[in-house]
Amino acid sequence: MKTRVRRLGGLAAGVLCLALALAGCGKSAPTRFYTLTATAESEQNPGDVAVARSAGAACPVLGIGPVELPAYLDRTQIVTQGGTTSMHLAEFDQWIEPVHDNFQRILMENLSGMLRAGPLVSHPWPAGMHPERQVSIQVRRFDGALGQEAVLRAEWGLFDADGRMLLWRQTALREPVNGPDYPALVAAQSRLVTVFAAEIAQSLERGR
Repeated sequence: MKTRVRRLGGLAAGVLCLALALAGCGKSAPTRFYTLTATAESEQNPGDVAVARSAGAACPVLGIGPVELPAYLDRTQIVTQGGTTSMHLAEFDQWIEPVHDNFQRILMENLSGMLRAGPLVSHPWPAGMHPERQVSIQVRRFDGALGQEAVLRAEWGLFDADGRMLLWRQTALREPVNGPDYPALVAAQSRLVTVFAAEIAQSLERGR
C-alpha cells in the first residue's frame, strides 16, 4: 500500500513538473507598437493646402490647443470598433506614446508644412509666448474597424488673443483601411490627421 502511494505521489510530481516545463517553454506574443506619421511636405498636394503668405505680410504666432480626445482613447491599446455598440482593445498592438500627444504632434507637423505663415506653438504655450491666434480642438471620435475604415470626428474653433471666437467648424472624416491589420489601420488614421490639418489650414486662410 505504501509503495502504491509512493508511486502515485511520484506520478503526480512528474505530471506537475511536466506542466511547469511546458509553461516555461511557452512564449507570449510580442507586443507591436505604432505611431501616427505626418505626410511629407513633398507629398502634399499644393491645391489642398493653404497658400503661403507673402514675405512682407505679418506672421502672427499660431497656437494649437488645447486638443482634447475622448476618454476611451486614453490607453496604450489601439481601440477598434467591434460592432454597433462594442469596442475592442488590442492586447498586442499598442501606441508607442499617449495617443493625445501623438495626435497633437503629428497635427502640428502637418500644419507646419501647410501654413508656412509664422511660428506654431502647442498648448500649453512656452514661457513668454502669447499666440495671436489659437485653434482649440475637441476630438469626438478617432478609431476605426480593421479592414474597413477609420473615422475622425471633431469640433474646432479659431480664437483671437483676447479669446474671442473668430470661427467654429465641425469635421467628419472617413478613410478606407487598405488592409486587414493594424499597420493598415494606423496608416489610415495618419491620413485622416493630414486631411484634418489641411481643412484647418484652408479655413484659417479663408478666415484670416
